[in-house]
Amino acid sequence: MFNITTKSDYGFIIMLELAKKYQKGHISLAQIANDKKLSAGYLMQIIQPLVKAGLVESKEGKGGGFALKKDPKKTSVLEILQTLEGPIRLVKCLKDDSQCCEGFNVCEAKKVWPIIVKDVQNALAQRTLFDLVKKIK
Repeated sequence: MFNITTKSDYGFIIMLELAKKYQKGHISLAQIANDKKLSAGYLMQIIQPLVKAGLVESKEGKGGGFALKKDPKKTSVLEILQTLEGPIRLVKCLKDDSQCCEGFNVCEAKKVWPIIVKDVQNALAQRTLFDLVKKIK
């Protein structure tokens, strides 16, 4: 089931900060943590999948830190959420091999949930990181 956790919440804080500094150099997680009053250690855990997915790049040494690897206009909310949380399912019974209730085999709702999930995915895919930055400026 899809659930927005603090991992995604803080992940978006990181991504928004990096988007505001896009093509202006790297920013340290310590700076983000200090500015936003968050744990630098936890932010370091959160940023690793974003780096691994190719959304963020890291640079060591003087002038180092983190920066967006991809243009915020081409980075979708869906891509960020799925990187941090995994596939969007919305309901338990869409999980592989899940039988969420006794009526699972005759449930009509399970036939429409994939349509709803696809609609949610499409909406999240259309919204970009750039769109979000514009909303907070």
